[in-house]
Amino acid sequence: MQNRSLLVVLVSILIHDLANAQGCSDAGVCTAGPTGQLHLWQDSLADAVDYRHMARIGYSYGMGEQGTTIIQVLPELSIGLVMLRGAIQDPDVIASGDLGDNSGIGDAIATASYAFVKERERNITGVLGVRIPTGTTGATTTDSSNIDRPLPMPYQTGLGTTDLLAAINWRHKRYVASLAYQHVLSQSNDNQFTHQAWGDDPAVTSYFESRGLHRADDIVARVQYAYGCGRLSLQPGLLGIYHVADDTRLNDAIRMTEDPDRITLTGSQGLTLNLTADLRYKLSEQLAVETSFGTPLVVRDVRPDGLTRSLVVGVWLRYRF
Repeated sequence: MQNRSLLVVLVSILIHDLANAQGCSDAGVCTAGPTGQLHLWQDSLADAVDYRHMARIGYSYGMGEQGTTIIQVLPELSIGLVMLRGAIQDPDVIASGDLGDNSGIGDAIATASYAFVKERERNITGVLGVRIPTGTTGATTTDSSNIDRPLPMPYQTGLGTTDLLAAINWRHKRYVASLAYQHVLSQSNDNQFTHQAWGDDPAVTSYFESRGLHRADDIVARVQYAYGCGRLSLQPGLLGIYHVADDTRLNDAIRMTEDPDRITLTGSQGLTLNLTADLRYKLSEQLAVETSFGTPLVVRDVRPDGLTRSLVVGVWLRYRF
């Protein structure tokens, strides 16, 4: 009874915080491979079989800046060979808001992981992966004057970078921690959004300008603690994302030869700290329903990549085989 009461209190607090959220950011490494999968400690219903393979299909709802909504359908396949595991994710993205709508394939993420230590009460896993820019960053919309206008980054299905992902995951009984780095290998963002491109329409001035955006790298740290209650598990935690440098964009107001080609977006460097919670309900040894929630406690002042979320809720159906 005490465990159940604690679960109810934690979920209630989380839902209250989600309703008052202000923004968050995840460029991919937070959810890549084992880093984004639940590693829950079960008090009373331990796994009888260590299945090597896993398939998940998920639905994610996010509320972005200026009331934009971002919906993702998230298929994931993970194949394990003894201590080695490979996984791939390729989302389908639907974004809509007051400026228009856009949909399409998002950026694919492929990872390979190796379990250096794999025991019931202790696990250490390393992860290497890549984010591939299969999504788009140059989508436009047609306004009431029948003129094509570039959409800001919250409406785009991709990020416009090829990234190297590296992480180390550690678990000891109920405690889980991860440290990860997302390094930009190449920039290919062709977004053209500026306020001037919309004729300084008041509806667009609250969006961050992002013409030819170049993103900096991210350092990610996560800590979690797992509770188990029969078939139900809860794993609350904190997720910190540090953007290591300011982003830049193309200068659309060059007037003299000495003017820089790119503008530094001061304030885009810094920390985003999120409160998170993952839940799992085991329907059987192989089948489970998983949910995840996230809300920020600390945000960066400038977020031109369109990854701001005031609310993120995800639901997955997981099958192990």
